Amino acid sequence: MLRSSANIPSRAPRLVGRGHRRAGFTLIEAATTTMIIGVGCVAMLQLLGSGTMANNESTELTTAMNLAGNVREAMTGLAYAERTNPTHWGREAGEADVTAFDDLDDFDGWTSAPGTPVDARLERLGAEFQRWVQQVKVESVRPDNLTQTMSHLTLHPSERPTCRVTVKVLHNGTEVYEQSWVAAYADPSAPTTQPSSP
Repeated sequence: MLRSSANIPSRAPRLVGRGHRRAGFTLIEAATTTMIIGVGCVAMLQLLGSGTMANNESTELTTAMNLAGNVREAMTGLAYAERTNPTHWGREAGEADVTAFDDLDDFDGWTSAPGTPVDARLERLGAEFQRWVQQVKVESVRPDNLTQTMSHLTLHPSERPTCRVTVKVLHNGTEVYEQSWVAAYADPSAPTTQPSSP
């Protein structure tokens, strides 16, 4: 029996040679993709490293600002000069420790090292602050030119009525932050004015 060719299912002819397409990627496509992904990953790692460094510097600066603020807050409310001997500059007898300081000029030349920095109540902070140092300088400045220092010698506070307090905060021996402010003398014997009542 002869079969007719109309009943035989036809197959698509196979392409051989140039017309043959394989499934998948070529080596060049895979290499290009790998290179693009690699460049993207390297860029992301650099960005992550920069962000981490910026975060560390920001944390360090915030800590330094707080430590300087501690000293400023501790000095708030202290007398401008020693009440019993106002012409004396610096620490008086018995003021070896920062907790005994009772006027602004006692802080001149004070540093928290050795030891840890202090908080606003002049209590030492914990061991995690061991590599931090607070340094304080108090200097008399001219009331008409706050950038110009003047010798305080043994002058009465009324003759040296303004002083500049500078606090430097160091971490691992490197200065991180500096804060300055001006304090003024108010004569305690001067009469105070009362607001007039209507």
